[in-house]
Amino acid sequence: MKREWAPAALALRDAVRAVLADHGGVEIARSAEERPRVRGDDLRPALESVGVLDLDPLGDAEESEAAMLAVRACGAVVAPWPLARALSVPVEWRARCQAIYVVDGPVSHLDHADLFESAGAVPLGGDPLPRAVAPTGSRSRAPLDPFGVPVELRGPAGAAALPDRALLMSFVLDGFWVAGALETVALQAAGYAGTRRQFGRPIGRFGEIRWRLADIAVAMDGLDELATYTWFQVHRGRATLADALALRLGMLEAADSVLRHAHQVFGAIGLCEEHDLTVLDRHLAPVLLRPASLSRTRSLLLEAVNRHGFRGTFDVPRR
Repeated sequence: MKREWAPAALALRDAVRAVLADHGGVEIARSAEERPRVRGDDLRPALESVGVLDLDPLGDAEESEAAMLAVRACGAVVAPWPLARALSVPVEWRARCQAIYVVDGPVSHLDHADLFESAGAVPLGGDPLPRAVAPTGSRSRAPLDPFGVPVELRGPAGAAALPDRALLMSFVLDGFWVAGALETVALQAAGYAGTRRQFGRPIGRFGEIRWRLADIAVAMDGLDELATYTWFQVHRGRATLADALALRLGMLEAADSVLRHAHQVFGAIGLCEEHDLTVLDRHLAPVLLRPASLSRTRSLLLEAVNRHGFRGTFDVPRR
């Protein structure tokens, strides 16, 4: 597997980072909760200015790499524009569909659904024909679902089924978005451990904090490696739903580890609304809960492995 990203992809990542930094970084997410128009009036034009919204994750290797790194850069500041949902739409569909959501079972809310005039929802393991997403009210502003919008799923959003690779790539995009957010959490935890002093020395010199930082690093590295490997497989048409769900399971477990240990490192300050860790944690919640929670993802993965088998260090045949 190729681990080095193309120079053009890295250049776009840096451009996205610069644009987001100019707009306040994590502060964009905080301000969008109070002024939701920020998403469409400020953030979308900023992303359009560097060409992010035109990327095709299923295009050539360089463009696909650029899409992954752009999504990761947006995740690093939990940018409140659903880039992963927009880029999940196959290029040939984008004139009539602006976003694709993957759902599992009955759906009551979808994040940022109010931003799109036309969006489709595809059930996991069901009919791949997208159903139209219709907002039925204003966003809920629930603490752990800050941009959740009540919706109902209606008739078919088109005549064509969503290609398998597009469905799988949706999971990969989520994996990179979460990896970006967790990297920010990890860097903040490490920085705080180096500057916060107790008993005359930085808390990062205490064993209790060191092993928490070590667990954060291991979880981060594991998610990075798994997301990159799954992207490699999906882009080349070698992956199945089992691979995508394995990535989601790894993503959920990594997020649980990183956030849990980071809150222990920060202590009470990490629970304050003024601290970025709280914003990152809250804005990660929707993607960690939808389309499936940790336990549900495990069940779906088992079903997918039985149906498709699983290629890995020790291959599992399908049953």
